[in-house]
Amino acid sequence: MNNKKGKNIIVLVLAIFLVGVLVYSLYHGLIIYIPQMQEQSRFSTIKSMVDKKKQQENSPAKFNKLVRMNSDFSGWLKIKKTKIDYPVVIPRGKDSEYYLHRDFDKNYSFSGTPYIGAGANENSDSFIIYAHNMNNGTMFGNLDYYKDKDWAKEHKLIEFETIREKRKYCVFAALQTKVGSKDEYKYYNRTGYLNKKDYENFIKEIKDNSLIDIGTYPKGRTQILMLSTCSYHTENGRFVVLAYRSE
Repeated sequence: MNNKKGKNIIVLVLAIFLVGVLVYSLYHGLIIYIPQMQEQSRFSTIKSMVDKKKQQENSPAKFNKLVRMNSDFSGWLKIKKTKIDYPVVIPRGKDSEYYLHRDFDKNYSFSGTPYIGAGANENSDSFIIYAHNMNNGTMFGNLDYYKDKDWAKEHKLIEFETIREKRKYCVFAALQTKVGSKDEYKYYNRTGYLNKKDYENFIKEIKDNSLIDIGTYPKGRTQILMLSTCSYHTENGRFVVLAYRSE
């Protein structure tokens, strides 16, 4: 009898423990999931402001409201048939990672806002747009799909529209590296102004390190756009997609 009672107590304690774990997991899931949904909803609202200006599609006026909302606005990044469809900002202060955890309105945000990295701007010879690798696939959460050659071919066109002009970039490489390792490829040092030798070395390095070869590379000297996010292939991993300006 005592054995049976003891077993029942053990089962009860185990059940309570499992329920506690479940409740705890659900709670933490919700406190992460709900803010992310709200953050994406805000991006959708911002996007709708731009979409309403479709009749002025070839005019900088479509972004006037966004510039008034945030003078750090640099342009709009879009890759068709992906979730990448966001405003891009460039931090104007000393903190180059200001938008890592801030939304377009400069409030705290777990998702952050895609931003241009230090040492460059949208008119530099080479510049990087950073964004988080979100588990729900938003922001740059699907960027590492570019490690697949066929997927890269199907999504090789990147659109980036600045206040002044529409631009198109063609993906030609993708790489991954580990920050702080002896073999780290410091792609972030290849931004800003690049002289002829630096540019040529940069393209060669990318060819040597790329995970994919889709048969297209920059013809002559043209602007290079890099999209960078965290990568979970290793601790402190980074995944980078590189594209050259084609239009």
